[in-house]
Amino acid sequence: MMFNKYFTLVCFLCAFPCWADHAKSEPSDGTVASFIDVTPAKYLTPVDFYNQQGEAINFADFRGKVLLVNLWATWCGPCLRELPSLQRLANKLAGTDFKLLAISIDQEKTSSEIYAFYQQLNITALGFYVDSKQQLSTILPTDVVPASFIINRQGKVVSYMRSFADWDAPEASEMILSHIGAVPYARPAI
Repeated sequence: MMFNKYFTLVCFLCAFPCWADHAKSEPSDGTVASFIDVTPAKYLTPVDFYNQQGEAINFADFRGKVLLVNLWATWCGPCLRELPSLQRLANKLAGTDFKLLAISIDQEKTSSEIYAFYQQLNITALGFYVDSKQQLSTILPTDVVPASFIINRQGKVVSYMRSFADWDAPEASEMILSHIGAVPYARPAI
């Protein structure tokens, strides 16, 4: 019994510097200004995740669009706070070359249990995607959620942020529009 207490304490103390390192190496102020550029941009190996119908899809299915990939989980408070603002961003940028993919990485919940969270939050404009098998962890860091990644039209990750962001701020839509603007498009009225 005494061993278990000490073992737990040692594990906790050893893990704490890892949390501190994340905050130090990837500081976030809760705005999109905290996105970190990936230079050079990195191609992603096709890895499947699943839509609401259980069909396997991957990022290559969206080639030609600028993607904002948001990894979230039902147990993550900041994720649940962020989803409604992501929906508002998707609505604001509808009709552009932009697609928002909010992907649940919950492992211990069924798709219907995860979808219930969408319904509780009144999320209707975001597609429903899950990666309960943690396949995305082979190409993206999934140890911190929420985490957001910008993928360009060629399927390369160009920037990321592993923290909550205020997607209602004007800077958020401006950042996405700047990525869309890398190729001519019809700019929506905002």
